[in-house]
This record gives sequence, structure tokens and C-alpha cells, in this order.
Amino acid sequence: MLTPEQYLGAMADRIQRAGGRLNSVQIGPATAVVGLFTEQVLLTTMNYCVIAAAVPEVSAAALYDFTGRATQHARANLTGTMGWTAGSVVIAGLVGGRVYPDAAQAASAKSGNQFGGETRMVAVDLSAGQLYAFVGGKLWGAAMQGSVNAKLTYCFPQPAEVYQQVQWQQAQRQPQHPMPAPAPQVPLPPYAGPAGPQPPVYPPPGHAPQQGPYGY
Repeated sequence: MLTPEQYLGAMADRIQRAGGRLNSVQIGPATAVVGLFTEQVLLTTMNYCVIAAAVPEVSAAALYDFTGRATQHARANLTGTMGWTAGSVVIAGLVGGRVYPDAAQAASAKSGNQFGGETRMVAVDLSAGQLYAFVGGKLWGAAMQGSVNAKLTYCFPQPAEVYQQVQWQQAQRQPQHPMPAPAPQVPLPPYAGPAGPQPPVYPPPGHAPQQGPYGY
């Protein structure tokens, strides 16, 4: 099964490849992986805070508490004036070996509209290979919603996708077996050609030659 550390490692790699500022912070009892992005969407500076931590089990209460703490961290790192020239999008997720049904329902529910920002919750169930999050559209801010959805689906990959990537990386690290040495060359027996005229057999010295039936 995929481990939380492997999943968070894949997230960190994606955050860096997407140009995010990667760091780790203490959010409650857990050390979280944090990616900060600043992008221009129309005339607004969008601040994205992608944050995730590993826990043994994900409950709705734990998800709400983690998201609230993550939102405070994101507001403290905001670029611009909240709500006027800048927007803040917090995508907070918990990764665990089990996700309770109440957490899956909370993460999958449509997020509410907020002044100058939005918060999305993600719950990743590694044992079941499931990811729960709201990835949809709203009646307002179509450009912003498309950007938020793209950021969420890229930074929080499906567990099966991460598992395949980890398997491939482990296969690349395994030492290559050396090629077996070639078998020694055995000399071939001399070639026996077709039967032809045999060389004459001479009698040993000291013996008279035998005469044929006609005397010679």
C-alpha cells in the first residue's frame, strides 16, 4: 500500500515543478507540506496555498480543524489586499490510511463563497485508493474556478497514479543484473566431406607387391 510519506513526497515534487514555493510548517500536531503560488487571474492576484499533512485516520472534525489552521497560515502569507486586489484560495488536505464517511462527505461538498477567497478540503484514503474533494463549477467566477480546479487536481494526484510512479522509481533504483558470460567456444570436429577416391595403400617395406589376377 502507498504510504503517507510517499504521497506527500509526490505532492512536494509537483508543487516544485509547478513553480510553487515549497516549505513545511507545523499545523497543529502534524508537520504539513505547504506550497504557495501567486498567479494573475484577470485583474486579481490569486494567492494559492496548497497544504497537506498525514494522519492515521481522517475524520470530519480533524479535517475542519486542519483547514481552519491552514487558512490562518495562508492569510498570514497573503500578497496584496484581501478582497480588493487579491484573492486567497486555500486547498487543505489530510492524507491517511482511512477516511471516515463524514470526512469524505465534508470534502466532497460544494465549498461556500467567501469574501475574496475560497477554501477547498481534500481527504485522501490510501487504503481504498480514493480521493475526496469538490471539483466542479459555480455560477460565479468561471475563470477562477477553472484555475482552482486545475491546481487541486494537479497538486493532489490520485493515489493510484502516485503508486504507479513510486513503483517505477523503485524499479529504476534496483541494480541491473550483469549479463551472463558467454559460453566457451568448443572447437568443432573436423569436417567429414563426401567419400572420394582414397589414397593408395602401399605395402610395408620388405614385402613383394601382390600381383593381380592377370599377372600385373
